[in-house]
Parts: sequence; C-alpha cells; structure tokens
Amino acid sequence: MKSWVKILLGLVLGVIAGLILGERAEIFEIFGKIFINLLTMLVVLIVFSSLVVGICHINDPKKLGRIGFRTLSFYIATTAVSVFLGIVITYIVKPGQALSLKIKGVAAATTVKTLTISDLLLDLVPANPFNAFSQGNILQVIIFAVFLAIAITYSKDKARPLFTLLESVANTMHTLTHFVMLLAPYGVFALMASTVGAIGLKIIWPLLSFLLCNYIACFIQLFGVLGFCVRGIAKMRLIPFFKGMKDAIVLAFTTSSSSATLPVSMECAQKHLGISEDISSFVLSLGSTINMNGASIGQAVSAIFIAQAYGIELTLIQLGTLIVVSVLSAIGAAGIPGTGLVMLSLVLGVIGLPLDGIALVAGVDRLREMVSAIINVLGDAAAAVVVAKKEEEIDEAVYNSATWMQSDI
Repeated sequence: MKSWVKILLGLVLGVIAGLILGERAEIFEIFGKIFINLLTMLVVLIVFSSLVVGICHINDPKKLGRIGFRTLSFYIATTAVSVFLGIVITYIVKPGQALSLKIKGVAAATTVKTLTISDLLLDLVPANPFNAFSQGNILQVIIFAVFLAIAITYSKDKARPLFTLLESVANTMHTLTHFVMLLAPYGVFALMASTVGAIGLKIIWPLLSFLLCNYIACFIQLFGVLGFCVRGIAKMRLIPFFKGMKDAIVLAFTTSSSSATLPVSMECAQKHLGISEDISSFVLSLGSTINMNGASIGQAVSAIFIAQAYGIELTLIQLGTLIVVSVLSAIGAAGIPGTGLVMLSLVLGVIGLPLDGIALVAGVDRLREMVSAIINVLGDAAAAVVVAKKEEEIDEAVYNSATWMQSDI
C-alpha cells in the first residue's frame, strides 16, 4: 500500500474512531504528541545541513555574482509572493474560524507573545551558535548556516571535509525523515481521533476549506506569478513550458517530492525546454533545496488557519514575521514528503502559535503536498527559463517544439 494511501486511511479511521469514542478518544492524544515531537526533533539539523549544502552548490564566486544573484532573487521574490497569496486567501475564506478551540481551557489569544521589531532584529544573529542549536532557535540557526556556507564557499578545498560532512548529515536527516514518516499513518490516526473526539464533525468542513485555500493559492501562483515570469519576463510561450515539464509534473504529484523529481526535471529542462546543461544543473539543483513556492503557501495557510481556529488575532509584525520565516523555512526545507509538517512546527514556534495546531492539518497534509510539489518543481523550471533566457543559453527552437498545438500563448 502506498504511503499516502496509508496516511489517508489513518485519517479516515481516526475520524471514525473520534466520532465513535467521543471524549474517550483522548487516550490517543499522547501518541499524536509523540509523533509531533518526532517531527520537531528533525527541524534544527534538517534546516542547518540542507541550507548550507544548498548554498555551497554555488561554488564559483563569479557565478554567484551573476547567475547566482538572479536565481536567488527569483526564488526569494516568488516565495515571498506565494506566502502573501496564502495569507490573503486564508483571511478571505476564514477556514478555521468556526472551530473556536482553546489552549488548555484558556482563551488562546491571551497566550500569544507580542513581538516587536527590536526583538526580531536582536533574535536574528546568534551570539553563541551552539546555544541556538540547543534552544532550537531556528532563525539564529539559519543565519549561522548562511554565513557558514559563504565561508565554506570561499575557503574552497580547505573546507571540503566540512562540506562533505554536512552533505552527509543532510542526506542522513532526509533518511531519518523518511523513517519518521513511516509512523505518519499511526500519528495521523491518533491526532485525528483525539481532535475529532474533542470537537466532533465540525472539523470536516474547515479542513476542506483549508485545502481549498491551498489549491486556490497554488493555482494563482502557477498561472499568475510563474506564468507571468515565463511569458512576461522571459518572453517565452506557456504551453511549451507546461508540455515540456509534463513528466516532472506527474512525478512530483505522485511522489510529493521535488527532490525525487530533480533528475526528471533536469532532463525535461534540457531535452524539452532547450536549456543548457550548465544553467539547468545549477538552477534546478539549487531550487530543489531552497525554492519551495508550494511549501511556503502551505506554511502560510496552515499558520493562519491554526490562528483562526484558536481565535488568535495576529499583529502586522507577526504577519511580517510569518512571511520572513516562511521564506526562510522554505529555503531550509528538504524537498521530500513530510517536511511540511516539520517546517510548520518551526513557523508556529517563531510567531507564537500552539504546536498542538499541527494536529488540525496533519491528516490532510499529504493532499496539500501533492499539489505543492508541482508548484515547487515548476517554480524551479520557471527560474531556469528566465535565467537561461537572460544568459542566452536556451535553444528556442527546442523549447517551441514542445507543444500540444499551434498556439501563441
């Protein structure tokens, strides 16, 4: 049985168990919390190792100055836009407003820590990076990872052993994430049983609305933002773009993994879109690690959904922090199934939302990831088209030959 089928089965059985047992389903709560703890256990090392390795792929300072700047600018800009879209759409639809949950019997709005700009700035740079690791201060870990990656890049061969070590750590953490996700069906069952047992059927419609918010935001990001980048900035037609990437699209949807799709994405970019090997290898490899448009939409929608469910009114500073942290967490996230929940624990912790809220979205996270992975992969491909066009390293004859029909789109 496919893993996503098992997770959906756990979701359905959890809902049924919650409805049958009612408040007695609280006995499953501890198992759900253990699953959440396993996810949060992975955060620090996944973010640190993946981010360092991703940045170090830009190993030529001159290339970093031109192609690297264009690529990173594209990724950061489109990711920030995707987070903004997720926030706006979730505020319009208000999928979590009907739940009215409480944290341990106390109104959730009274438990939120008020953040100030000075607090945020002071919290960015770690005075002691080891202290940041031990306390799980992800923002400081990310900043340290960026500086370390730049130092490794400029140290070249002298830093090769450290880079090899961190690359091994990143691969190992990806494997560990896979192991943890083997428990996902049981964790989802426990989370849904205890949640539905406590609040009943009123959670079903909010979850469908939650997925709808994700899908709408992904649709706008794909055809509005990425479509504009390909058609408006690169001046390339859209139909050959989607046709050329169709194999990668199918694989991303079925695996929910932009990392697993990378070899196919590179083949599609080179053979069907006519992008040079240098550009496609560089941009797509970097993008599979740091460009997660679909994942960032999921972080934003999930955070606002959970805030609405607990009756928490987020301030403008918290919303700004949500955008920044979602972008940074997307950069540090691994493009594999299950990472969304890991990164969500980071986002919730930074902006002061209860980690218990993960239980609300865990059961349908795979359904969100299947579409998010497509946006992740096509976001990388759109960046490759834009950069290749600017560098004049795209064969337009090959690109335009990948079409279903004659079209000027």
